Amino acid sequence: MLLLLKSCLLLAAGLFASEAVAVTCANADNCYRALFPCPSPSAVSAAAAFCATITSGGVTATNYPTRATAACGTAPARYISACACGPTCSSSIATSTTTASACTPTPSNGGLVYGDFECGTAPWTVEVLDTAMSVNAVDGLGLTGKKSLVTKFTGPSTCGTSVCTNARITSPQLSVTPGTKYKLTFGTWMDGNTQGFVGVRINGRGRTVDAFDFPQSIWKFNQVSWTAQASETSTNIIFEWLGPEARLDTITFAPATAYCGPHPPLGIMPDGEFECGLGGWTSQKPDPGATAGVVNLSGGSIETFGNFAWKVFSPTDPIPANQELGVSARLISPSVPVTPGKTYLIGFTAYFDNFGIGFIGLMVNNQPFRTYDPGDRGVGTGWFSPQQYFWTAPVGVTAAVVKFEAVMGKAGTMMVDSVIFVEATGTNF
Repeated sequence: MLLLLKSCLLLAAGLFASEAVAVTCANADNCYRALFPCPSPSAVSAAAAFCATITSGGVTATNYPTRATAACGTAPARYISACACGPTCSSSIATSTTTASACTPTPSNGGLVYGDFECGTAPWTVEVLDTAMSVNAVDGLGLTGKKSLVTKFTGPSTCGTSVCTNARITSPQLSVTPGTKYKLTFGTWMDGNTQGFVGVRINGRGRTVDAFDFPQSIWKFNQVSWTAQASETSTNIIFEWLGPEARLDTITFAPATAYCGPHPPLGIMPDGEFECGLGGWTSQKPDPGATAGVVNLSGGSIETFGNFAWKVFSPTDPIPANQELGVSARLISPSVPVTPGKTYLIGFTAYFDNFGIGFIGLMVNNQPFRTYDPGDRGVGTGWFSPQQYFWTAPVGVTAAVVKFEAVMGKAGTMMVDSVIFVEATGTNF
C-alpha cells in the first residue's frame, strides 16, 4: 500500500510541477476530502487514476468524479491542487484482499456506501425498536477490520412470543442511475440462533438471511443483485433484525462495473465479477471440443449478480484423450498478496445445467483445495449457487493464485462468477 501511495504522490508531483497552482495539503480542505474519501478503497483508487490524467487545460473537464464536483467545482486548478497532495489517508487500496483501517465514516462515495463500522455506526441511522436489544459496534468481532455491528438481547424481548422488528439501521440516501445493475455485499454471523432472520431492503425490495442459510457461528459473505428501475435516481439500504442475535460487517454497494480492474470494492477478487471480461484472469481450454470464456448473460433467464460470467460448454460428451486428467477448461486468477498465517475467505458462485456433468475443482497455488458439484448441499442445477471456504496462508507463502478446473464427464454447461477473496480477521471460522 505504501508503495502505491508513494507512486501516486510522485506522479502528482511530476504532472503538476509546471503549474502555477498553490498546493495546500490539508485534510480540512473540502475538495480534497471529497476527491479522496478514505474509507472507500475503490473510490481512492479511482481518484488516483483520475489524477494521473487531468491537466490545467481541462482535458478531462467532463470526467471530474461526480462525488467531488459539489466541493471542487469544475475549475481544473482545484483538482490539480488536491491531486498534488495525493491520497494521504490510511485506507488500504493495494488490493481487495487487504483490510480497511481508516476511521473517517463517509456516507456515499459516487454510489458506494462503505459500512465497516470501524468508527462506530455513523453514518447509518440506528433504531432500537425492542428495548431488550442492544446495537453496538464491538471491537474484536469483525469479518474485516477490528469491529462489526453486534445485536444482543439484554433481557426478554418485548415482542414476547410473536415476531417483530427488534432493531433497524438505515443508510444515507444514495444516488443511483436508472437501468443500472448494482450489487450489495455484506457479512453476517448468526450466534447459534434457531429462529428469526436479518432482512435487508433496497428501496423496499429485499431478501433475508437466517441461521439456517449457512452454518451458525461462522461468517457468511452475502451478495445481493439490484437493478435501479426507470424512475429510481436514489435509494437507501435498510437492515432489520427480526429475532436473532447477529453480527453485521463489511457492507458495500456499487454498480456491477465497479468490480472491474485491480481495485474493486472490498471482498470481490480483482476482476472477479467478469463485468469487463477476463481482466487479469487467464482462461485455458485443454479440450478442443469445448468452448470457454466470459459471456454476457443479461436479458436471459439465469440470474447473476452482474451481467457476465465465465462459461464452459461441451456440446457432446468429452473425449478423455482430449482432456487433461478430465479437465476441459480452467480459470486462473491474478496473483494477490497474502500474509503467512492469515486466514482468507474464498467464495464463488457456480452453475451446472445437469447433475451428471461433473464437478468444479478449486485449487490455491496449484494445491487441490475443494471440489464442488451439483449434488452438493443446496447446489442443484439451473441456477448460480454460492459457496465459500476459509483458507489459511501457510508459512512462507506471500501470494495466492486461485484456480477453477471444469472436470467434465458429460455434455453441458458449467459457469463460475463472483469470486470472493478477502482477509478475514474474525475468530472461530
